[in-house]
Amino acid sequence: MSAIASKPLDTRDHFLRSIVVGGLLIGTLDAIVYHLIISSLMRGYPLISVYQYIASGAMGGAAFEGGISTALLGLFFHFVFSFAVAAVFIVSADRMPFLRRNAILGSLVYGLCVWIVMNMIVIPLSGTPELPAPTVPVLIIDILDHVLVVGLPLGLLVRRNANAHK
Repeated sequence: MSAIASKPLDTRDHFLRSIVVGGLLIGTLDAIVYHLIISSLMRGYPLISVYQYIASGAMGGAAFEGGISTALLGLFFHFVFSFAVAAVFIVSADRMPFLRRNAILGSLVYGLCVWIVMNMIVIPLSGTPELPAPTVPVLIIDILDHVLVVGLPLGLLVRRNANAHK
């Protein structure tokens, strides 16, 4: 039985709410910090291309010819991933007391793990075009984004929820 289905209804509602809030939070923060500020404004990639790149994971190179519709599909995929990432951490924190007691440390490590899984497994297995190897500063920024913009907000959310239910 899943972790959510085995909970009473009021706890399940809280659980699902946490996943939705977490997914929206990290999806929006990552879209603003990484996609808009870092990728588009600092690195000079058009924002539409950033989201088409995400869509290319499913569509291959055709995503770059689809205009705004494939960019919106990429944005949709970005939020699907964000909800999945949030769900894994929140379910894990429910099942592992260590993560509830050490939500911040655990979430920072989790953010690093998300970066590893995305860059070593998900992207290579997807249809995205191969990019040149990142420079060390770009690599550091990418990892810090996942640690601080994806992991940390989830840890803060779990810690806040744990404190609210004491």
